[in-house]
Amino acid sequence: MEKYFSKYFNTKNFSPFVILYIFINAIFVFKYASRQNHFDVYVVTLLYTSFLIGLITLLIKTNFDKIIYKNSFYILSVIFFIFTIWLNIKVDGNDLIVDRWSEMEVGIKSLLDNVYPFSAVDHLNNMTSNLPTLIFLGMPFYSLGDVGYLQPFSFLIFVFLIHNSFSNNKTRIFGLLLLMSSVSYGWEIYAKSDLMSNFIILLLFIVLVQKRFDSKKKCHLILTAVVSASLLLTRIIAVIPLSLLLFNFFLKLAFKKKVVFIISGVLSVLILFAITFKNYGTIENFKSYNPFELQNNQLPLIISFATIFLPFLYSFYVKNLESLIKLSVVFLSIPIFLSFAFRMYENGVYNSILNSEYDISYFNILTPFLIFHLTIRFNQSVKTISV
Repeated sequence: MEKYFSKYFNTKNFSPFVILYIFINAIFVFKYASRQNHFDVYVVTLLYTSFLIGLITLLIKTNFDKIIYKNSFYILSVIFFIFTIWLNIKVDGNDLIVDRWSEMEVGIKSLLDNVYPFSAVDHLNNMTSNLPTLIFLGMPFYSLGDVGYLQPFSFLIFVFLIHNSFSNNKTRIFGLLLLMSSVSYGWEIYAKSDLMSNFIILLLFIVLVQKRFDSKKKCHLILTAVVSASLLLTRIIAVIPLSLLLFNFFLKLAFKKKVVFIISGVLSVLILFAITFKNYGTIENFKSYNPFELQNNQLPLIISFATIFLPFLYSFYVKNLESLIKLSVVFLSIPIFLSFAFRMYENGVYNSILNSEYDISYFNILTPFLIFHLTIRFNQSVKTISV
């Protein structure tokens, strides 16, 4: 497969990321196709994989009029946005055996009711593992009646990112179709999961800040510190792309600016903690019910902490947006695949994937960064491809 894609792309770095994209989506197809008895699961997975390869090849080799790509981008964006809203209305979250949506909902409801949110029980009798910022991110959509509306909102963010980052409409279509064709993303919408939306929002911040770095424009220091600290309190693993983005930048700051950055970030964290943890009760209650402990269930803290140091070192190798996104994919992959490997070792491949001993939705942490990286590489290669 690597030789196949290298034939069409003027880069040796493109094909491994295509394979990763196909793998993530194929594993979703394999898991959920196994729950029906009409078609052989291996045939379904093979057909879907062939579809993705065919789609990418078609986008590479065809060359339509610019207006077709332009109109298609806008039309498909509107249609898919409407679809995401319709799907959220159609799916009753209480019928799902996935509870990310209700973890967010009970966390928000508890906070608004002045109750400790991390001991609240969702519709599957689990407690929320959402860090403070995720609770606040869900509030506008909670007020609309369904926290699942976060998914249509994050889709619009991704459309904005693709449109704003690339002027070539063929490239825009490429990025959009990779997202729309992703079964793992379709699962996120159906399950009303906040995971991929979380990392689309994180991607937005990283792209906007890195673009300012690339163009030698100044970033608002306090705003950058506040937003980055807040995003850090969505999921622990968010520290990886944030450290790649900001650590080298921070070291280059003058001493006074370093102090301002640290104070701004720390104050942001303390304010968020003060609001969300104020009703924790006893120390024993806090130790038993806190999002850090709950996030340890599928992605162990020891793995997360053991893999955050290399990104700090590699921040010195970030030269532009492309290298930042590429390194983010690489270093986000390490804890995800290590955790996956440990689960397979403990429970076997069958149980880990098909019986949900491992939550394969964690692969969606990678998906926004992966699709954006593939789109960057496509944009670089599109002018040199023979069509």
